[in-house]
Amino acid sequence: MEGENMKELFAFPTDEILQTDEVYLSISLNAQANAFETEANQIQFQNLLKEAKEKICDLYDEKTCETFLEQIKGVRDDTNFWRRISDSVVFYVTKTDAYFYRLSVPIDNGVVISNQAYVLPLIANFQYVSYYHLLCLNHDKFRLFNGRGAQLQEIPLPDDAPTDLEKALGEELTGGELNAADYNGSAGQGMFHGHNEKSNEVQIDQDNYFRVVDKYVFEHYSKPTGLPLVIFALPENISDFEKLSKNPHLDETKVEGSTAQLTTADIQDKASEVVNEIIDRRYKALVERFNETTPEYRLEAQYSDLAMASIQGQIETLLIEDHYQVNGTIDENGQYHEGAEINAYVNQLVQNVLKTNGKVYVLETASMPSDTGIAAILRF
Repeated sequence: MEGENMKELFAFPTDEILQTDEVYLSISLNAQANAFETEANQIQFQNLLKEAKEKICDLYDEKTCETFLEQIKGVRDDTNFWRRISDSVVFYVTKTDAYFYRLSVPIDNGVVISNQAYVLPLIANFQYVSYYHLLCLNHDKFRLFNGRGAQLQEIPLPDDAPTDLEKALGEELTGGELNAADYNGSAGQGMFHGHNEKSNEVQIDQDNYFRVVDKYVFEHYSKPTGLPLVIFALPENISDFEKLSKNPHLDETKVEGSTAQLTTADIQDKASEVVNEIIDRRYKALVERFNETTPEYRLEAQYSDLAMASIQGQIETLLIEDHYQVNGTIDENGQYHEGAEINAYVNQLVQNVLKTNGKVYVLETASMPSDTGIAAILRF
């Protein structure tokens, strides 16, 4: 049911939610993470749908109202969908399409109807690390995970997937049996030894297997989603795989180590370490960049100047304190108009920056390098 009317989005920003000639219904839901709370999430969603109906029907006739709600009504009772929501989910609904993001950060529940998608709940989720696939590769088998920030979810692979070397190569297997032994002779991680010392043939089998895995992952996962592929393997296997891979989405980020004896929880821990290091490094670089920028290339809480700069594509990086609000709107000419609207200005500013290939960051108060709650680095 989930796939019938709705499309899951993995990349951000993306054209589907940056259209300016569309009316968007944006629904943000902070899920109960406990697997037993499926029903609670469905009830939360039902309440948000009621709120959405009221807001749409205030603005449009009943037929238009029903057109929006028709796009997502099936989600409410789709237990399988709610089982797969861990932290939070955001829905974007137009008169003709419905999209959703599964997020790995907590967000505030809310409903916004506007001529722009309400993208603020997505920023913190994507600002340092995008979604990715994690390929856990051994010399003779592999596993694949969806990565959302520091969270991993194993992808159940179909029966015809080349999950191990024997299944993948079948009669083309040349090197005889393999066993893995470490330096003190115990089974498990480490050096590979062919029982009949056909090390050359063993290497040929491994290379052929890596080619099969590379092609399979690209065709079924990387190509359809466009997500980066991060490899987790021993350094020598990473090197061999990189030489053979034709996957343009293979990422420079790597996790080094053997996954042969690791549980899913172990893999999660190791991947989290790497992701958290990346986030920490990128945050420090961001603060350093802001602090090094001279005053003439910085704007702080100057709402009119920020609005105009965003329309003109002058903003390279926008920093916003979490839950920061400015009353008012930005018109199509980049003029700021003070008003009663609470969420509009910041969301419009963010959209303008994203459309002109700028970066946007939402930071906790303590992490903001500026004390004004909003700041921008301008392009030189």
